[in-house]
This record gives sequence, structure tokens and C-alpha cells, in this order.
Amino acid sequence: MLRDDTASPPFALLDEPLAYVQAAHLQQRAICAVLRRFAAAHAASRPEADRVTAYLTGELRLHHEDEDLDLYPALRRRALPADGLGITLARLGEEHRQGAAMADLIVDALSARPAEEVVQLGATTSEAMQAYAASEIRHLALENAVVLALARIRLTRPDLKAISRGMKARRGVEVT
Repeated sequence: MLRDDTASPPFALLDEPLAYVQAAHLQQRAICAVLRRFAAAHAASRPEADRVTAYLTGELRLHHEDEDLDLYPALRRRALPADGLGITLARLGEEHRQGAAMADLIVDALSARPAEEVVQLGATTSEAMQAYAASEIRHLALENAVVLALARIRLTRPDLKAISRGMKARRGVEVT
């Protein structure tokens, strides 16, 4: 069964967008752990498969938009040349695109045979889940250690308010 650490961050955190991103990263790590468990068992229960599918097709896509459309552009504007952030942000954006393609394959596998209580996973799917989880964990480490650390230093209060507004708008949360 999925644990509480796979739950979405509370919308109240959207007022502090860097805290929301950090919480979303914790959620993403928890989902990766679930994918690794699925891969090791070569199976997933239908409720867990459906929850992970919903995450990969919904919350994860919103999170990547938060970063690609709001956080990364704000950092590009504020970063100093010495930060060397341009290449890192380009790499992370490309990893979002690659990860989305891998997530689509995982979603297809988890969505197969929706009437069955247990989703059986073949070796290829299990390997893809392991590779995806490993890639995402490396990606999150870079975002947490570099991007969020620099964001806390470089972004201004108006930058953070603008990021918050974008994140809220994507989720249909009233903008304050």
C-alpha cells in the first residue's frame, strides 16, 4: 500500500514555492521507491498502480511545468555568470523531457488490463522502472543541491510571488 509520503504537498505550501518544490521532491522520491518495489516484485496492486499512474500523468507534469515555466526562468534571470547555472538548467529541462517519455511507458504498463486486481510486469517494464527511478533520484539530487540552494540565495520576494502565482494557476488554486 502507498504510504503518506506519496501524498501531494498541501496547497498551503504554494505560498512558499521553494518549500512546495522541496516537498514535491520528497513525494517524487517516495514514488520512485514504490516503482522500485513494483519492479522487484514484477507486479503492482491495481490501487497502487492507479495511484502511481495518476501521479505520473498529473502531479509530476505539473511539477515539471512549475520548474520549466517559472522556477528555471526566474533563476536564469537572477543567476550570476559565476553560478554556471545555464548548462545545469538546460540539462535538467532535457531530463524532464526524457523522463516524461519514460513515464509514459510506465503508465502504459500500469494501465494495462484495468480490470485485473494485480498488474503483472515483465522484465523489460521492471528494468524501465528501475532505470527511471535511478535517473529521477540523480535528477532530484542536482535540483535540491544546486537549483534550490541557488534559488534561496538569488530569487527575490517578487520572484517568489510570481512563481507562486504560476503554480497556483496551474492547480486552479485561488491566487492571493
